Amino acid sequence: MKPASAPRTSGFTLVEIMIGLLIGMIGIVVIMQTFSVSEGYKRTSTSGSDAQVNGGLAMYLLQREIRLAGYGLNSLTPMGCTNIVAYNSNTGSTFSLRMVPLEINPAGIPAGDPGTDTILITYGSAENFVTGVGADQPSNSSANYTVRNNRDAFQPGDLVIAVQPGAGAGGGPTCLLQEVTLVPSASSCGAGGGNGSSELIHNTGQYKNPNKNCQMTTPTYNKPSGITDPATGNPMPALNSANGGTIFDIGPLPQVKVYAIRGGNLTVCDLMTQDCSVAANFSPMVSGIVSLRAVYGKDTDGDGAVNGWDRNALLTAADANSVVATAVEVTAKSGLKEKPSAGSGTCDTTTDAARPDPAQDWFGAGLAAASQIDLSGTAADWQCYRYKLFQTSVPLRNMIWRP
Repeated sequence: MKPASAPRTSGFTLVEIMIGLLIGMIGIVVIMQTFSVSEGYKRTSTSGSDAQVNGGLAMYLLQREIRLAGYGLNSLTPMGCTNIVAYNSNTGSTFSLRMVPLEINPAGIPAGDPGTDTILITYGSAENFVTGVGADQPSNSSANYTVRNNRDAFQPGDLVIAVQPGAGAGGGPTCLLQEVTLVPSASSCGAGGGNGSSELIHNTGQYKNPNKNCQMTTPTYNKPSGITDPATGNPMPALNSANGGTIFDIGPLPQVKVYAIRGGNLTVCDLMTQDCSVAANFSPMVSGIVSLRAVYGKDTDGDGAVNGWDRNALLTAADANSVVATAVEVTAKSGLKEKPSAGSGTCDTTTDAARPDPAQDWFGAGLAAASQIDLSGTAADWQCYRYKLFQTSVPLRNMIWRP
């Protein structure tokens, strides 16, 4: 009997295996190419969206603040009070507080990132005042104020600026910041009645502050012995309403803010509460912002309309008073870095440091070289990112609608 033969085994030949591997590798290459293209679209879309959101938010915040600029200062600035003498009991020092509605690159403020501006914005918070009230003091600046009208509009905690025309250097005014601690009426926290029927008291003792739920508060801006001028060392003069002595109420929470680009972020510092000559005191607000530029719109003939745009320094009160508008640009950077060009191996996503957003041109660049956008100093790889430019012009209505 013939023995049974063993069953034949089947399998792949070497050629078949190599063909299968080739097909698989082609499939992987196609898949990876599709993924790479898709990831590129996703990266561009996501990073562009980030820049759009950050830039829009930064512009909204600045525009909102600029619209408030000059509130409560529209009569104060024309009187020549652009630098206010103030005393801070927390530091025990007297200083000069820059207080103009809007200023580009104010003195004493450290510069932001290369090729960017700093912007000072000031506005008051009083509910009842657009102009000043005549006032007197019997002896010196430490004496209480006697106001001639509108006495019931003051509240404890309000900050007031006392202006005496002609009493300063060169015949200019003296301007002094102080804090009201007691008012004639009893409308605030049940505490009222100064030593006189129209007397505003500004002492150094604690008082009930209606802005802090009537809690006892120690005043910050008063000095018992009277305040001296930090420039001359002379005592600040007493007010005399017959010679134009006037009090301006700027409310309990006036804002004197400086905005700057630091470390690729829009940052802010409040001169009323912080030392803004120190860059570390600026707080981040919006990330991914690499450029901030501004120009003034000035009214040079007093008709309330813009006659020209420039960036000339505000050297006098008349210069500050002429600013009735501003144009501002903000440039936001995408959060994701684009890949270098396959041909050159270098980034060419953005090629023009002065025109980072091909869809927008910053019109302020035509006014002065100092207002041009320049991203070349922001980072060594600035060309690897996409950018969105936002710009607007904002009227300073509080300076146009003067009393």
